[in-house]
Amino acid sequence: MNRRVLLLGLCALLLAALGGCMGGLKHPPVEKRHFDLQVKRGEAKPPRAGGPTLAVRRVMVSPRYDGREMVYRTGPTDFSSDFYNLYFVSPSQMLGQDLRQWLAQSGVFGHVLDSATLVRPDLTLETNAAVFCGDYSMKPGKAVVEMQFLLLDERDPDTPVVFSRDYRREEPLTGGEPRDLVEGLRRAVTGIYGDLENDLRALPALR
Repeated sequence: MNRRVLLLGLCALLLAALGGCMGGLKHPPVEKRHFDLQVKRGEAKPPRAGGPTLAVRRVMVSPRYDGREMVYRTGPTDFSSDFYNLYFVSPSQMLGQDLRQWLAQSGVFGHVLDSATLVRPDLTLETNAAVFCGDYSMKPGKAVVEMQFLLLDERDPDTPVVFSRDYRREEPLTGGEPRDLVEGLRRAVTGIYGDLENDLRALPALR
């Protein structure tokens, strides 16, 4: 009888130990944070009466930066992505949506449409983002955005390029948190979109 009680006691201790080990293997759920760029022009101007119709094509972002995870440059050829801090949607979608809204509020065009529309536009804007990241290879860190824009004239059968320019902005970061990088990227993109608007407004074809 005593032997049976001892055996049961040992089994209970073993189960308790296993339960403690299994409990030690449990990890809290990974907490991810999501950010949106939200580049806004400010006060909107009315559409230009009789102005050309512009179609804005999808912004093409370099594969290095088009994932939802934030990308950090840590050396001349060293990059890392952040598993815990992500953009709410891809950079391509963020940049494209904000660009269309910015140009629609600029008053430069009569209408600004998505390229998926069935309406034939007068002009088409193509955009490529070659750089979209935080550069921490030197201190202080900075947000870096580099974009190229091509404006095509759809009214001409040859679809000539009537405007082409590269823009680059570097904004110093006020801190090392992901939110500081998002704010720096927002300032950089805002500056680029403002420069683009001014350049388009000065085009003889759009006056």
